[in-house]
Amino acid sequence: MDKGDPKRPRIDVGESSSPPAARHRPLGHIIPGPAGLVQMALEQKEVGIYEGEGLNTQQVIHRALNVASEDNDFLENSAWLSAVREGYLELPEYTDLATVTNLPNLSRVKLVVALVKSCVRNELGSRLLELKDPTGSFWATLHYKACEEGIFPGIYDVGSCLILREIVLFRPTRKSGYLNITLNNVQSVIQKSILD
Repeated sequence: MDKGDPKRPRIDVGESSSPPAARHRPLGHIIPGPAGLVQMALEQKEVGIYEGEGLNTQQVIHRALNVASEDNDFLENSAWLSAVREGYLELPEYTDLATVTNLPNLSRVKLVVALVKSCVRNELGSRLLELKDPTGSFWATLHYKACEEGIFPGIYDVGSCLILREIVLFRPTRKSGYLNITLNNVQSVIQKSILD
């Protein structure tokens, strides 16, 4: 068709047929990829999740992109979102799991924030956890006293978010390793909401 075809209405780029309020309403579906993260961040700002934090739109989008993942474990998990809102990922001592993977044996990691991806109890009462954050996953052992005693007994369920401090990294071989979590390392456990 010719650009000057009288049968096709011409719309300028600056025009919109919908009122401004209608253009910012959620569409009811999630856009795939990075654009979906931006969409979700803007919807969360509109709903008021970041209210009281004084964040502008650019900061909200930046925070959402920092939480990005191939799957939606982090964007839909209330425990992870709570840890993000509390600012743990912005602390200078925070170390992501991708960085932990490259640390040498017996390194002490100051702060780790991660979701429990899997949890297996052994015959001694300790647990083997697979921890996950947006950068990757890593294995950890949870001492039986941390499981049964202290202020967080028995709540290390899949989907919970662990806030861990001063954890020692053990590497039995060059390629394998795990974080050794004791009672003193557990700062907080944020349970996944039943509504998730």
